[in-house]
Amino acid sequence: MLRFPPRLWLCVLAVSVLSGSCNLIDPEEAMPSFIYIDELSLEVEPGEGTASHKITEVWIYTNGQMLGSFDLPAKVPVLNQGSTDIIMFAGIKNNGISSTRIRYPFYETFDTTLVFSQGSEHFIHPRFAYRNDISIEQYGFEAGSNPFVQTGTGDVGLNVNNDDNLVFEGGGSGYAILEDGNDQILIKTNETIEFSPGNTIFMELNYSCNNTFATGLYAVTDEVESKKLAVVINPTTSGTGNPVWNKIYIDLGLIPLQNQNADYFEIYFESVASGDQTVEFLIDNVKIVQFD
Repeated sequence: MLRFPPRLWLCVLAVSVLSGSCNLIDPEEAMPSFIYIDELSLEVEPGEGTASHKITEVWIYTNGQMLGSFDLPAKVPVLNQGSTDIIMFAGIKNNGISSTRIRYPFYETFDTTLVFSQGSEHFIHPRFAYRNDISIEQYGFEAGSNPFVQTGTGDVGLNVNNDDNLVFEGGGSGYAILEDGNDQILIKTNETIEFSPGNTIFMELNYSCNNTFATGLYAVTDEVESKKLAVVINPTTSGTGNPVWNKIYIDLGLIPLQNQNADYFEIYFESVASGDQTVEFLIDNVKIVQFD
């Protein structure tokens, strides 16, 4: 029978203990499952206007726990096993600014249940919809209607355009052009709007412009208008010709809160040319969305 020196036995024992400790510290990691989201959609009911959206991310909860927010298209790792409840919120860039991303308050969540096993893959197409406790006021250009009028020092007004090359969708868009010495577009809604101070209020907008432009509200008190800026929007294109369209969600809630004595409000848009620049400005599908 072989006999090992005591020191050798101690070495063997130490190696065994260390080996076992490594297994305790670094247990075998579970292989995650993945949710793939390549695209999503907005479903609208009659009276809710366009299904155009600018949802840029999804905020995901699994079994009531926050998993994270994910830019689209998204590949989302999930460690849950078995049947799992999934809740997704639609995320947007508030006022079009990347650093102010929020969950858009007027969209319902997309809810589903998925069954996960290690390494499983799930491809889903979330479908969002508007909540049923909101109101939507639309300002469009179909059938030749024009909800905006020229105002103030503006050199040109907004026309209804029916050229297919200059329409975002449907039969018309709002179109204005600055040229031949005209310097300023300044238009406002031709009807009044009332807001409840403290309410959450957004303006949704499809637009194309080769110049910066501003938008906000006129606060009207005792028939005196006061222009309240909400945001300045960057150009979508550098030249004239076929437009490049974008969608934006503009947070208007602070303006009525800061102007609680106003009798009513009006939406305005303004763009000022630089030098002899020709400015082309198009808008479509203007919506005011707020809680009832």
